[in-house]
Amino acid sequence: MLLLRLCLVLAILAGIGVIVVSQMVLKPQIVGIIENRTTYSNNWMRAEGEKKKLNKELTETQTKLKSTQNDLDTTKSALDDTTKQLAATTKLANERAAAIQKLNGDLKAVADKLAAWEALGLSVDQITGLIKELKDIKLANEGLLEENKVIAKRAKELDTRLKELLSDKELDPPVPAKARGRVLVVDPKWDFLVLDVGSKLELPEKGVLLVSRDGTLVAKIRVMNVQADRSIANIMPGWKLKDVMEGDQVFPYAPANAQ
Repeated sequence: MLLLRLCLVLAILAGIGVIVVSQMVLKPQIVGIIENRTTYSNNWMRAEGEKKKLNKELTETQTKLKSTQNDLDTTKSALDDTTKQLAATTKLANERAAAIQKLNGDLKAVADKLAAWEALGLSVDQITGLIKELKDIKLANEGLLEENKVIAKRAKELDTRLKELLSDKELDPPVPAKARGRVLVVDPKWDFLVLDVGSKLELPEKGVLLVSRDGTLVAKIRVMNVQADRSIANIMPGWKLKDVMEGDQVFPYAPANAQ
Protein backbone atom coordinates (compact mmCIF):
# COMPACT_ATOMS: atom_id res chain seq x y z
CA MET A 1 0.00 0.00 0.00
CA LEU A 2 2.79 2.38 0.89
CA LEU A 3 4.59 1.42 -2.29
CA LEU A 4 1.46 2.21 -4.33
CA ARG A 5 1.20 5.66 -2.78
CA LEU A 6 4.86 6.30 -3.39
CA CYS A 7 4.46 5.34 -7.06
CA LEU A 8 1.42 7.62 -7.36
CA VAL A 9 3.37 10.56 -5.89
CA LEU A 10 6.27 9.94 -8.26
CA ALA A 11 3.87 9.79 -11.21
CA ILE A 12 2.31 13.11 -10.19
CA LEU A 13 5.73 14.73 -9.76
CA ALA A 14 6.80 13.41 -13.17
CA GLY A 15 3.65 14.86 -14.76
CA ILE A 16 4.30 18.24 -13.15
CA GLY A 17 7.86 18.13 -14.44
CA VAL A 18 6.67 17.36 -17.95
CA ILE A 19 4.22 20.29 -17.81
CA VAL A 20 6.92 22.68 -16.55
CA VAL A 21 9.36 21.58 -19.22
CA SER A 22 6.66 21.87 -21.90
CA GLN A 23 5.83 25.42 -20.76
CA MET A 24 9.47 26.43 -20.86
CA VAL A 25 9.99 24.96 -24.35
CA LEU A 26 6.63 25.77 -25.99
CA LYS A 27 5.96 29.22 -24.52
CA PRO A 28 8.71 31.02 -26.55
CA GLN A 29 7.46 29.29 -29.69
CA ILE A 30 3.87 30.33 -28.96
CA VAL A 31 5.00 33.91 -28.27
CA GLY A 32 6.96 33.92 -31.56
CA ILE A 33 3.93 32.64 -33.45
CA ILE A 34 1.76 35.38 -31.93
CA GLU A 35 4.33 38.05 -32.79
CA ASN A 36 4.61 36.78 -36.38
CA ARG A 37 0.85 36.77 -36.70
CA THR A 38 0.71 40.38 -35.41
CA THR A 39 3.45 41.43 -37.85
CA TYR A 40 1.70 39.79 -40.80
CA SER A 41 -1.60 41.38 -39.77
CA ASN A 42 -0.02 44.86 -39.54
CA ASN A 43 1.68 44.44 -42.92
CA TRP A 44 -1.58 43.34 -44.49
CA MET A 45 -3.47 46.30 -43.02
CA ARG A 46 -0.72 48.66 -44.23
CA ALA A 47 -0.91 47.16 -47.72
CA GLU A 48 -4.69 47.51 -47.72
CA GLY A 49 -4.32 51.17 -46.67
CA GLU A 50 -1.90 51.87 -49.52
CA LYS A 51 -4.22 50.10 -51.93
CA LYS A 52 -7.17 52.27 -50.83
CA LYS A 53 -4.99 55.37 -51.12
CA LEU A 54 -3.96 54.47 -54.70
CA ASN A 55 -7.60 53.72 -55.61
CA LYS A 56 -8.62 57.10 -54.17
CA GLU A 57 -5.88 58.89 -56.13
CA LEU A 58 -6.97 57.06 -59.27
CA THR A 59 -10.58 58.12 -58.73
CA GLU A 60 -9.54 61.73 -58.12
CA THR A 61 -7.38 61.70 -61.26
CA GLN A 62 -10.22 60.32 -63.35
CA THR A 63 -12.61 62.93 -61.90
CA LYS A 64 -10.10 65.70 -62.66
CA LEU A 65 -9.68 64.37 -66.20
CA LYS A 66 -13.45 64.31 -66.72
CA SER A 67 -13.74 67.87 -65.37
CA THR A 68 -10.94 69.02 -67.70
CA GLN A 69 -12.68 67.37 -70.66
CA ASN A 70 -15.96 69.11 -69.71
CA ASP A 71 -14.17 72.47 -69.49
CA LEU A 72 -12.60 71.84 -72.90
CA ASP A 73 -16.01 70.98 -74.40
CA THR A 74 -17.52 74.14 -72.86
CA THR A 75 -14.71 76.32 -74.21
CA LYS A 76 -15.04 74.74 -77.65
CA SER A 77 -18.80 75.37 -77.65
CA ALA A 78 -18.25 78.99 -76.61
CA LEU A 79 -15.61 79.35 -79.32
CA ASP A 80 -18.01 77.99 -81.96
CA ASP A 81 -20.81 80.31 -80.82
CA THR A 82 -18.51 83.35 -80.82
CA THR A 83 -17.20 82.48 -84.28
CA LYS A 84 -20.76 82.24 -85.64
CA GLN A 85 -21.71 85.56 -84.00
CA LEU A 86 -18.62 87.23 -85.42
CA ALA A 87 -19.40 85.93 -88.92
CA ALA A 88 -23.02 87.13 -88.71
CA THR A 89 -21.99 90.54 -87.36
CA THR A 90 -19.31 90.93 -90.03
CA LYS A 91 -21.85 90.08 -92.73
CA LEU A 92 -24.30 92.63 -91.32
CA ALA A 93 -21.56 95.28 -91.13
CA ASN A 94 -20.65 94.63 -94.78
CA GLU A 95 -24.30 94.94 -95.78
CA ARG A 96 -24.61 98.23 -93.87
CA ALA A 97 -21.40 99.53 -95.46
CA ALA A 98 -22.79 98.70 -98.91
CA ALA A 99 -26.06 100.49 -98.04
CA ILE A 100 -24.13 103.55 -96.84
CA GLN A 101 -22.10 103.59 -100.03
CA LYS A 102 -25.32 103.44 -102.07
CA LEU A 103 -26.86 106.26 -100.03
CA ASN A 104 -23.75 108.35 -100.52
CA GLY A 105 -24.10 107.77 -104.26
CA ASP A 106 -27.78 108.71 -104.11
CA LEU A 107 -26.93 111.80 -102.06
CA LYS A 108 -24.36 112.92 -104.60
CA ALA A 109 -26.82 112.30 -107.43
CA VAL A 110 -29.51 114.37 -105.71
CA ALA A 111 -27.01 117.14 -104.94
CA ASP A 112 -25.91 117.17 -108.57
CA LYS A 113 -29.53 117.23 -109.69
CA LEU A 114 -30.34 120.11 -107.30
CA ALA A 115 -27.38 122.11 -108.57
CA ALA A 116 -28.46 121.47 -112.14
CA TRP A 117 -32.05 122.51 -111.42
CA GLU A 118 -30.89 125.68 -109.67
CA ALA A 119 -28.83 126.51 -112.73
CA LEU A 120 -31.95 126.00 -114.83
CA GLY A 121 -34.03 128.36 -112.66
CA LEU A 122 -36.42 125.86 -111.02
CA SER A 123 -39.49 126.97 -109.01
CA VAL A 124 -39.50 127.31 -105.21
CA ASP A 125 -41.75 124.28 -104.78
CA GLN A 126 -39.43 122.15 -106.83
CA ILE A 127 -36.40 123.33 -104.85
CA THR A 128 -38.24 122.74 -101.55
CA GLY A 129 -39.07 119.19 -102.59
CA LEU A 130 -35.49 118.49 -103.56
CA ILE A 131 -34.20 119.98 -100.29
CA LYS A 132 -36.60 117.82 -98.27
CA GLU A 133 -35.53 114.74 -100.23
CA LEU A 134 -31.92 115.66 -99.63
CA LYS A 135 -32.51 116.08 -95.88
CA ASP A 136 -34.31 112.73 -95.71
CA ILE A 137 -31.40 111.02 -97.45
CA LYS A 138 -28.94 112.71 -95.09
CA LEU A 139 -30.93 111.59 -92.02
CA ALA A 140 -31.11 108.03 -93.36
CA ASN A 141 -27.40 108.12 -94.09
CA GLU A 142 -26.58 109.40 -90.57
CA GLY A 143 -28.78 106.68 -89.05
CA LEU A 144 -26.99 104.01 -91.03
CA LEU A 145 -23.63 105.48 -90.05
CA GLU A 146 -24.53 105.30 -86.33
CA GLU A 147 -25.89 101.77 -86.77
CA ASN A 148 -22.70 100.78 -88.56
CA LYS A 149 -20.62 102.16 -85.66
CA VAL A 150 -22.59 99.99 -83.21
CA ILE A 151 -22.16 96.96 -85.46
CA ALA A 152 -18.43 97.63 -85.85
CA LYS A 153 -18.06 97.94 -82.06
CA ARG A 154 -19.89 94.63 -81.56
CA ALA A 155 -17.75 92.98 -84.22
CA LYS A 156 -14.62 94.21 -82.45
CA GLU A 157 -15.88 92.83 -79.12
CA LEU A 158 -16.62 89.46 -80.71
CA ASP A 159 -13.22 89.43 -82.38
CA THR A 160 -11.56 90.12 -79.00
CA ARG A 161 -13.59 87.33 -77.39
CA LEU A 162 -12.64 84.98 -80.21
CA LYS A 163 -8.95 85.74 -79.72
CA GLU A 164 -9.34 85.18 -75.96
CA LEU A 165 -10.95 81.80 -76.54
CA LEU A 166 -8.27 80.84 -79.03
CA SER A 167 -5.59 81.83 -76.53
CA ASP A 168 -7.16 79.67 -73.76
CA LYS A 169 -5.19 76.65 -74.99
CA GLU A 170 -2.68 75.84 -72.27
CA LEU A 171 0.97 75.65 -73.37
CA ASP A 172 2.84 72.51 -72.40
CA PRO A 173 5.13 73.33 -69.45
CA PRO A 174 8.85 72.73 -70.04
CA VAL A 175 10.18 69.41 -68.72
CA PRO A 176 13.84 69.22 -67.59
CA ALA A 177 16.02 66.74 -69.46
CA LYS A 178 16.82 64.90 -66.24
CA ALA A 179 13.15 63.96 -65.70
CA ARG A 180 13.54 60.39 -66.97
CA GLY A 181 12.32 57.10 -65.56
CA ARG A 182 10.28 53.98 -66.18
CA VAL A 183 6.68 52.82 -66.13
CA LEU A 184 5.76 51.06 -62.88
CA VAL A 185 2.05 50.33 -63.33
CA VAL A 186 -0.17 50.18 -66.45
CA ASP A 187 -3.98 50.27 -66.58
CA PRO A 188 -4.78 49.47 -70.26
CA LYS A 189 -8.51 50.04 -69.77
CA TRP A 190 -8.15 53.71 -68.77
CA ASP A 191 -4.72 54.34 -70.40
CA PHE A 192 -3.50 55.16 -66.87
CA LEU A 193 0.18 54.91 -65.88
CA VAL A 194 2.26 55.19 -62.70
CA LEU A 195 5.86 56.37 -63.23
CA ASP A 196 8.92 56.25 -60.98
CA VAL A 197 9.83 59.90 -61.65
CA GLY A 198 8.42 62.83 -59.67
CA SER A 199 9.06 66.28 -58.23
CA LYS A 200 12.55 65.32 -57.03
CA LEU A 201 13.53 65.40 -60.71
CA GLU A 202 11.50 68.64 -61.23
CA LEU A 203 8.79 66.91 -63.26
CA PRO A 204 5.89 69.44 -63.62
CA GLU A 205 2.17 68.68 -63.72
CA LYS A 206 0.76 68.76 -67.28
CA GLY A 207 4.27 67.97 -68.55
CA VAL A 208 4.47 65.83 -71.69
CA LEU A 209 6.66 62.70 -71.85
CA LEU A 210 7.38 60.07 -74.47
CA VAL A 211 7.29 56.31 -73.78
CA SER A 212 9.72 54.08 -75.65
CA ARG A 213 10.73 50.43 -75.72
CA ASP A 214 13.96 49.23 -77.28
CA GLY A 215 14.42 52.60 -78.97
CA THR A 216 10.92 52.57 -80.52
CA LEU A 217 8.25 55.17 -79.69
CA VAL A 218 5.31 53.57 -77.91
CA ALA A 219 3.12 56.46 -76.72
CA LYS A 220 2.92 60.12 -75.75
CA ILE A 221 1.66 60.85 -72.24
CA ARG A 222 0.68 63.83 -70.08
CA VAL A 223 1.45 63.97 -66.34
CA MET A 224 -1.68 64.57 -64.23
CA ASN A 225 -0.37 64.25 -60.66
CA VAL A 226 3.16 64.56 -59.28
CA GLN A 227 4.56 63.28 -55.97
CA ALA A 228 8.13 63.23 -54.68
CA ASP A 229 9.29 60.12 -56.52
CA ARG A 230 6.09 59.00 -58.24
CA SER A 231 3.73 60.49 -60.80
CA ILE A 232 0.48 59.58 -62.48
CA ALA A 233 0.02 60.10 -66.23
CA ASN A 234 -2.51 59.44 -68.98
CA ILE A 235 -1.87 58.47 -72.59
CA MET A 236 -2.77 61.42 -74.84
CA PRO A 237 -5.58 60.72 -77.34
CA GLY A 238 -4.29 59.60 -80.71
CA TRP A 239 -0.77 58.92 -79.38
CA LYS A 240 -1.06 55.26 -78.35
CA LEU A 241 1.12 53.64 -81.00
CA LYS A 242 1.55 50.37 -79.06
CA ASP A 243 0.41 48.93 -75.74
CA VAL A 244 2.47 50.43 -72.90
CA MET A 245 4.17 47.84 -70.69
CA GLU A 246 5.71 47.94 -67.24
CA GLY A 247 9.40 48.78 -67.50
CA ASP A 248 9.05 50.98 -70.61
CA GLN A 249 11.28 54.05 -70.54
CA VAL A 250 9.89 57.61 -70.27
CA PHE A 251 11.69 60.85 -71.14
CA PRO A 252 10.74 64.49 -71.87
CA TYR A 253 8.96 65.30 -75.13
CA ALA A 254 10.45 68.81 -75.24
CA PRO A 255 13.09 68.96 -72.47
CA ALA A 256 14.03 72.33 -70.99
CA ASN A 257 17.67 73.33 -70.55
CA ALA A 258 19.13 71.78 -67.43
CA GLN A 259 19.69 74.24 -64.60
